Amino acid sequence: MSNADPSQKTVAILGNGVVGTTIARGFAELGYQVIFGTRDVHSQKTRAALEAVPGARAAAPAEAAAAASIAVLAVPWSGLEAAIFKAGPENLAGKIVIDPSNPLDFSAEIPTLAIPVTDSAGELVQRLLPKSRVVKAFNIITATHMVHPQLPDGTPDMLIAGDDPAAKARVSEILRGFGWRTPIDVGPISASRLLENLALLWVGYGARNDHWTHAFSLLGQKR
Repeated sequence: MSNADPSQKTVAILGNGVVGTTIARGFAELGYQVIFGTRDVHSQKTRAALEAVPGARAAAPAEAAAAASIAVLAVPWSGLEAAIFKAGPENLAGKIVIDPSNPLDFSAEIPTLAIPVTDSAGELVQRLLPKSRVVKAFNIITATHMVHPQLPDGTPDMLIAGDDPAAKARVSEILRGFGWRTPIDVGPISASRLLENLALLWVGYGARNDHWTHAFSLLGQKR
């Protein structure tokens, strides 16, 4: 009989939109139990997410967070703080929390950052979850390419940031399982400022060219 902790292969996807559903499918392919954390487990949106990820289940955010070893904050920037408090910082203590969010303001013709350049969404998440191991990832790519990101020009690179080396190593392993090349570690969680500005560049290119399937690659990497 195995004594393995089942939570180690359980992921809480806090959000059930395109980002959450795509990342959930990737985790399911790796053999994880997926739990969508949602306010309404019976909504049409939740049912669609469950249909897209066979074997997944839905629960209240706090229940999902408590049952998992990894959580993904797959919610819009406007709902990020509320999602964290609904999940409960105590339920995420000691756990890896993946933050794909971008604090973007679309109220003007040209998108801008919604917070000062001396801060970032990644740092905010870490402040709100001081006992969690936050890793910034997935914020520089369109949702549909977050898993199996094969583009006509090749496989792009994912850049990640966080303060905990072991958490970044685990997220890197997951990303490789999702089909990415070895992710590029750009530093502590404060480097989320760079990644969120890179996302702003990504959005700007997409808006000017009406093209949303581009990605970044760092050539000539040190091996």
